[in-house]
Amino acid sequence: MTSYQEVFERKEVKCRLDAAQRHAMLTAIERRMAVDDYGTTSIVSRYFDTPDRALIERSLDKPLYKEKLRVRSYGILGEDDQVFVELKKKYQGIVYKRRVGCSYAAARAYMGSMPYEQACREFPLPDPILAEASLSPRSLQIAREIDAFKERYAPLRASMVTICDRTAYVPLAIGGEGKATGVPSTLRITFDENVAYRDLFEEALIARASHRRPPVGFGMPRPLLSADEAIMEVKCAGPFPLWLVDALGGCEAYPSSFSKYGAAYQASMRKAS
Repeated sequence: MTSYQEVFERKEVKCRLDAAQRHAMLTAIERRMAVDDYGTTSIVSRYFDTPDRALIERSLDKPLYKEKLRVRSYGILGEDDQVFVELKKKYQGIVYKRRVGCSYAAARAYMGSMPYEQACREFPLPDPILAEASLSPRSLQIAREIDAFKERYAPLRASMVTICDRTAYVPLAIGGEGKATGVPSTLRITFDENVAYRDLFEEALIARASHRRPPVGFGMPRPLLSADEAIMEVKCAGPFPLWLVDALGGCEAYPSSFSKYGAAYQASMRKAS
């Protein structure tokens, strides 16, 4: 048994909020939900794609079914720190996510050419429980699914990095003084701020062209949102509670198809044109 969740199946809705909408939503949830144990966390996601970026091109066409592969890390990252290799699929509005946890060094080797099991054994996590979990039967099964994805779209390359500061809210503890009513146990609401990106394809071209001296600002993240904006994601295994629906409607926070990778790709294409 692993110490982290490997498989997710839930409805996810994203809303792009201005400062007033964000304040209204935080007010609506403050007596029902609280910040989780991690507080505000920096999240870095590295997306993989074909050389012509066929995966994100198809995703932007909004098909009924789409899938993506990424390596996600939390906080300041070292070689031995745990990261997640995630296969994320979406079908008719339902998100299915399967992931394996391993060291950053193992993830880099695995996303190169090394088999997953070998990578985990050569670059194990320092925590023996997490190291064992990375090689559990469930993790090895998920790794085989990721292998199938890699083979289907080969060759895959690191395409884009997205960065954000995330604050996640979960239901208040049941039975406590602040007992939450009308809050499904699977409900999770996150607010992403300072959303930025790096185009790794562009950086590779610049690095080859500039030889020893890259230009000023090379490798620096570029913002995707204005300073007062945030992306709110509402995630739940079942229907949203009525109070949440009312709160969303009250501040006119409507669902958006905002994808960090998609928005980064479009921003990069505009910059290049």
